[in-house]
Amino acid sequence: MGENSRAIEREEQDRRKQDRFASMLVIATAITAAVRLAREPDISRPSPRLISAVGDSVQLARMILDRIVR
Repeated sequence: MGENSRAIEREEQDRRKQDRFASMLVIATAITAAVRLAREPDISRPSPRLISAVGDSVQLARMILDRIVR
């Protein structure tokens, strides 16, 4: 029984860690995209520039997070 509860606790810790990293990724992406799109007059509708900026921001945030985790 003790081993089973330890395994469950470890899974829970891993899940919390992944949730934290996912939250950090979203925040970093949002900040990066906001800076890149600060001078864009209209971001209410998807445009190629908006989609590109968000995609690039996600990629950059993932790259930074991967470096931090290593």
